[in-house]
Amino acid sequence: MSLVSDASSERPADASDVGGLVSALKDITDARAGGKAYGLARLAALGLPVPPAFVVCEASGKVFPEKLDEAYAALGSAKVAVRSSAQGEDGEETSYAGQYETVLNVEGTEALRQAIRHCVDSVTNRRAESYHRDHSGGDRVTMNVVVQSMVDARAAGVVFTADPVSARRDLLVVDAVEGLGDTLVSGDATPDHYAVHSTGAIVRRQLTGVEPVLKDDELLAIATQARAAAEKEGHPLDLEWAIDQQGGLYWLQARPVTTLPADLNEFDTALPRPDDVLTISNVSEMMPGAVSPLTGSFTGWGIDYGLQHMQFAVGARSRIQREWQITAWAYGHLLLNLSGNVVMSAAVLGSDEKQTAQALCGRIVPELKPMTPRPFLRRLMNTVKLLRYCLQAPTVVDQFGSDLDAFVIEQMSSSDSMWAQLSSKAAFFERAMAVHIQSSALSGFLCTLVENMVSGRSNNSTAEEQGEAVRLLAGASGVESALMLDQLDDLIDRIADHPQASESFLQANAVQALAWLRADAALSPLLERFLAEHGHRGYRELCMRDPAWVDDPAPLIMSMRAAVTARLRSSNGVMSHKDAVDLEGLGRGLRWLLPKAHNAIRRREHTKSQLVDVAHRFKIGFRHLGRLLEAEGALPDADLVYFFSVTELPDFVVRPDAQAVKRAASRRDALVFQQQLEFPEISVGIPQPLEPQPIRVIEGVIHGRPASRGIVEGIARVAHTLDEAAQLQSGEILVTPITDIGWTPYFSLIGGLVTDLGSAVSHGAVIAREYGLPCVVNTREGTRYLETGDCIRLDGDKGTVEKL
Repeated sequence: MSLVSDASSERPADASDVGGLVSALKDITDARAGGKAYGLARLAALGLPVPPAFVVCEASGKVFPEKLDEAYAALGSAKVAVRSSAQGEDGEETSYAGQYETVLNVEGTEALRQAIRHCVDSVTNRRAESYHRDHSGGDRVTMNVVVQSMVDARAAGVVFTADPVSARRDLLVVDAVEGLGDTLVSGDATPDHYAVHSTGAIVRRQLTGVEPVLKDDELLAIATQARAAAEKEGHPLDLEWAIDQQGGLYWLQARPVTTLPADLNEFDTALPRPDDVLTISNVSEMMPGAVSPLTGSFTGWGIDYGLQHMQFAVGARSRIQREWQITAWAYGHLLLNLSGNVVMSAAVLGSDEKQTAQALCGRIVPELKPMTPRPFLRRLMNTVKLLRYCLQAPTVVDQFGSDLDAFVIEQMSSSDSMWAQLSSKAAFFERAMAVHIQSSALSGFLCTLVENMVSGRSNNSTAEEQGEAVRLLAGASGVESALMLDQLDDLIDRIADHPQASESFLQANAVQALAWLRADAALSPLLERFLAEHGHRGYRELCMRDPAWVDDPAPLIMSMRAAVTARLRSSNGVMSHKDAVDLEGLGRGLRWLLPKAHNAIRRREHTKSQLVDVAHRFKIGFRHLGRLLEAEGALPDADLVYFFSVTELPDFVVRPDAQAVKRAASRRDALVFQQQLEFPEISVGIPQPLEPQPIRVIEGVIHGRPASRGIVEGIARVAHTLDEAAQLQSGEILVTPITDIGWTPYFSLIGGLVTDLGSAVSHGAVIAREYGLPCVVNTREGTRYLETGDCIRLDGDKGTVEKL
């Protein structure tokens, strides 16, 4: 049975007009006795230690049960707690927390009657009546009363088997005070606060005094028993507990936690190996933050497919498996499985886990261990396949471009036909991902060779040597994302020169500013050309839910306004100071290799744009599907389509049901909590959200990886979101976790770039080099150590950031 039960309006046959009936806890079998009484009965039935108690069912403040004194005597006529237990109180839908009364330390029969009367009268207090009216309607409230032996408490408190603040169900939180728990409920005492992970690890310990209220063994006993109760009940619980002077643990109340969204871990994928090493780098560049179930199951799987396809093509994997092998999905966030990538290193010659980490994270990852290598002859054959795979990239890209020109997702008139259209075309997205990864493999291979040739060593270059390699690779002019920036800069310059820019663009809202641009004969063609060529790009551009620039230009307009403001204040944007690469001054090997690396970089950025183009077409298709489902009455609003996985949509389109809609709405609520979670760059096993950690800074200097050469001193602007970035001033140094294409308009404004994550081929690094901006990536702690307004020195040659 569950703590939650449908409360019946049926009354005990002999309860009328006799002041209620006295019932033992063991006789309470449903919620007619109120949620509090039923919760205690369930805890006792589960074998947890509950202080002796009885229940006055359908209590009256005027007439009392005949057996009241007898029941009180059975408790030893000692001090008791008298608690309300109204029908609907402490239920699954509503808690009524604090609406009705509890009286502690009641002693004697007259005091007991007065306490029962006090609880009954609380039904009609203004606060409770208002809550009942808002949450449960106007039906009469039946008050039951729990009479329970007092615990002579040394410590007391509450425990939530799921964290009500973060909505994490793997985190149990405990608040504890000395003495009785009424001081905690009333707010008169500040509790010690603890958090215990589902593994049993105590991950948070916030004390109000020198000594903790709870010893570790007491805390773990509370956690173990509370979790056992929640597991048997089938839902998270909010329980009150007390520890007596002899150290005995007792349970005083239990109620369902009523405010939680869907489980944040509902879609977590299993790891191929329990100790796999995962990272938020790389994937987070195009997909920062948490994603909806549709994006995770469509885009997330597409990434895994593309990576498996590469390993299969070179002989490192015997087949492509439907289970995720090289990416992972946890707490709604997509991650890269580094160990899954090391599978490739073990299958070919000349590669190892260090090179894998350098390519994907921009540094060596000590936690990443090598896998048992395949036999030499097998690795030799696979290496030949890998070279062929990389060298075939230009041909594969050209063929895909031709097929993309003919690719169409039709807009159908019914949800079932629209879903059939989307599902029949889904393989093209997987192919687009595979093509981009093949193109990236060639680029990464050649860029690594350039760095190794500069250093004269394999995967062991110094910061200065990395900086020199970065300078050489920055010669890759004509990169698509940088050409996009040139077009945008030209448009921004034209707007800044317009006599009406201040009034019609800067002082107007985004909608008005966009309308003004489109109405201006000189500016409109520039804007429309930009959107026609690059409108499929945008923030979180592989997310199926987030609109592209062409669908919602407002974020683009906001960033353009910041850039125009800076132009008007400083008369010009940040000028490029990129050094030209003198090929004649290089050795023969680099003179031959570098142009090929530049071509590969251009090709990689082109296939990334193609991939986003394909994703945008699916965005339009899924958006249309949602609108059809809304029009057909299957969904209350079209946005809920993003909160079904691709495996759930086929059945829902054919047989919509209210429970599935409710579940989707709860998942949408959960996404808000998932977005607030942050993770370490590297995790061994399933990643765990970060608790506050000390910042690792060596003598005031943060160390990262040089990604674009140059030294700049300036004011830091720490921005986690595009909204925060809109406050950028000309010449400020942008400090951010990671950038994607949606941040591109700000590159003409900033004086340098610092990112927590990334590598030399990340979006921010590529655009910074094209713009000649000093850039340091993979600092890991820049956004935590630095604050907006700090004066800093960014050294893109050495990969350091110093607070001045």
